Amino acid sequence: MKFTTRLVLLVTVLTVGATLVTAVFLTFTTRRAIITEAEASGEKVARLLARSASLATSIPTEVEGLIAQEMAAQGTILAHFVEAAEKAGISTDEINRRLKSITDDTTLDEIWITDEKGHAYLHSVPNVDFTFSDSKRAQPQAYSFYDLLTGKKKVVDQEARKRDIDDQQYKYVGVGGIDKPRIIQVGRSAKFLQELTMKVGLPRTVENLLADGDIDAVWVFDRKLDALVGPGVYGAGDRSGPNAKELGPVREVIADGKTRHVESRQNLSVIAPVRNDQHEVIGAALVRLPMNRVWATVQRQAEIALATASVIAFIGILLSIGVARHQAAPLRQITRAAAAVESKRFDPALLHGVADRPDELGQLARVFTSMASEVAAREEHLDKMVTQRTEELETRNRSLEGLSAALSKYLSPQVYSSIFSGDQVAEIASKRKKLTVFLSDIVNFTATADKLESEDLTAMLNRYLAEMAQIALKHGATIDKYVGDAVLAFFGDPETRGVKEDAVACVMMAIEMQQKLAQLEAEWMDAGADRPFQVRIGINTGYCTVGNFGSPDRMDYTIIGSAVNLTSRLEQNCEPGSVLISHVTWSLVNDVIEAEERPALTVKGFGEPVRAYAVRGLKAAPATEVIRKELPGMRLYIDTTTADRDQVRDTLAKVVDHLGHA
Repeated sequence: MKFTTRLVLLVTVLTVGATLVTAVFLTFTTRRAIITEAEASGEKVARLLARSASLATSIPTEVEGLIAQEMAAQGTILAHFVEAAEKAGISTDEINRRLKSITDDTTLDEIWITDEKGHAYLHSVPNVDFTFSDSKRAQPQAYSFYDLLTGKKKVVDQEARKRDIDDQQYKYVGVGGIDKPRIIQVGRSAKFLQELTMKVGLPRTVENLLADGDIDAVWVFDRKLDALVGPGVYGAGDRSGPNAKELGPVREVIADGKTRHVESRQNLSVIAPVRNDQHEVIGAALVRLPMNRVWATVQRQAEIALATASVIAFIGILLSIGVARHQAAPLRQITRAAAAVESKRFDPALLHGVADRPDELGQLARVFTSMASEVAAREEHLDKMVTQRTEELETRNRSLEGLSAALSKYLSPQVYSSIFSGDQVAEIASKRKKLTVFLSDIVNFTATADKLESEDLTAMLNRYLAEMAQIALKHGATIDKYVGDAVLAFFGDPETRGVKEDAVACVMMAIEMQQKLAQLEAEWMDAGADRPFQVRIGINTGYCTVGNFGSPDRMDYTIIGSAVNLTSRLEQNCEPGSVLISHVTWSLVNDVIEAEERPALTVKGFGEPVRAYAVRGLKAAPATEVIRKELPGMRLYIDTTTADRDQVRDTLAKVVDHLGHA
C-alpha cells in the first residue's frame, strides 16, 4: 500500500473513529439517562401500588376478623340450639334437617357438630360421615379444631384458605359445646373476600395504569407469591405472566424489603415491597415498563451519529488527499531512487529537487545519494567475495560428503545416524542399559585359514561378514566390532524396541544367520575348504555399560560388563552350527522360540553354574533340515525348507536313470 494511501486512511480512520467514539458515548449516556428516568418512574408507580396493595390487603383482613366474630356468635347460638333440641327430645334427623335449612337460608354454608369423641353426627351436609382428629398429618386443616374437645380453646378462628378436598376458598370458625365437650364448626365460602378486594379498587387502578401503554403490566403479590392483582387476575387483561428472571427478585424483595430492577431487551421491571401499617413487608409490587421508547431514542441517536460520521469522513478524506499529495511527493522521488539503487541504475540527478530542500527530507535525500554510491561500490566487491566463497564452500561440501560416506563404513548405522543427527555427542560418556548381546565365531577358522591363500581367505571372510552384517542390519542390531572372524553386536542401544522385542529380534537374527551359513558352506568348499565351516553363536541379556570409551582423541563406541563376558562363555561352550542362549534370554523369547535346556555350565568368572539353552528354531515354523552327502567325485546338498521337493525328486530320478544307462 502506498504512503499516500496510508496517510489518507490514517486521517480518515482517526477522524471517523473520534466521531464514532463520541457518538457512542453520547448514545450510551442518553440511554442510561432514559433508563434511569424510567426506573424512577417505575419505582414511584410500584411504591404507589405497594401502598394501595397494603391498604387493599388490610381491609379484607379487618373484614375477615369481623366476619369471624359473627361466625363465632352463630356457632354459640347453634351450641345453645343443639342443647335445647336434644333436651326436648328432637331426633337427630330433625336437627340435621333444621341445620340444612339454616345453611340454605343464611350466609353460612356448612355446620358441623360433634359428640364427645369428635364424631360429627350433626351436620348440614347430607350423606357425609366425618370425625375430627388431632393428627395434623391426617387432617391438615381440621385438626386445629380438636382443641375445642379438650377444652384447651374456647374459640378457633381459622383464616380463609383453600380446602384440602376441593381447593375452594373457605372460612371456618369453631366454638365449644354448652352441655358437654363437643365441636360446633361453622363455615362459609370466602369468595366474598375476593369480591371485597375487587371492590377496594386496586385492580381498577392497575387496569387504568395499563390503559395508556406507558406501563406494560403490573402485579401485586402476597408473601406466598400469590398474585393479588395483575394481568389475568380478577378478569384483568390477558398478558404474559412474570418470568423466572422477575420472580427471583420478587422473592428477594419480600425477604429483605429492598427495591430491585430487572432489565431485558424488551422490558424494564421495577419491584418494590408492600408494607402494612407496622412497616412489615407483606408482599411486593412488580411494574413492567416497555423499553421500545428507550430503544427508539437510542436508534435515533445512532442514526444521527452515523450521519455525522459520514459527513466528517468525507471532509476528512478530501483534506487528507490534499495533504498527502503535497507531503508525499518528495517521498515518492526517494522511493523511485531506492528502486533504482536496487536495480543498479541509480542516478544522483533523480534527487536534485529534493536534495535542495532545507528540511529533513532534503537532508535525507543528500544522505541517501551519498550512501547509494557507497552501496554500489560495496555490492560490486561483495559479489566477487560471494562468488569466491561459494566456490570454496562447494569444494568443502564435496570433501565433507566423501569423508562422511567413508566414516559411515567404520561405524554402525545406528551410531552413525545418532552422531550426525546430533542425538549423540562425541565425548567420553557411558550409561547403564539392559541389552541383548550377540557373539559369533567360526569354528576352526585358523586351521582352515592356514590351508588357503590369503586372497581366497580374504574373499571368503569378506563374503561371510557382508552376509552377516546384512542380516544384522535387517533385524536392527548395532554391530559393535569385527574381531577377525568373530562378530560382536547388541540390541537395545542407541535404539530399542523394548527388552523382550530386542531379545526376540536377536535370536531370530541368529537363526537366520545359521540358515545363511548352511547355504555358504558350498561356496566355501568350492573356495578350497576341505570340510564344512560351522559357526558358534552365544546370546545373553543383561545390564551393560554402553557408550564412548577411550581418550578424547581416539574413542570407541562399545559395551562392557559381566553380561558381555557371559555371552563370550556361552559362545565358547556352544556346539558348532548352533545357538546357545542364557536363561534370561530364554525367559524373554520362549513363547516364540523352540529351545532345549542344556546341562548347567561352570564358567570362569561366575560363582554359580549358568543355565543355558540350545535354540532349535521358531515354534511357528518347522526346523531347518539340510541333507549333505560327500563321496569322491560327488557332493550332495539339499535344504528341505527352501527347495521344491517335486523338482528335487524329478532331478534325482533323472540322475539315477542316467547312472543306470551309463
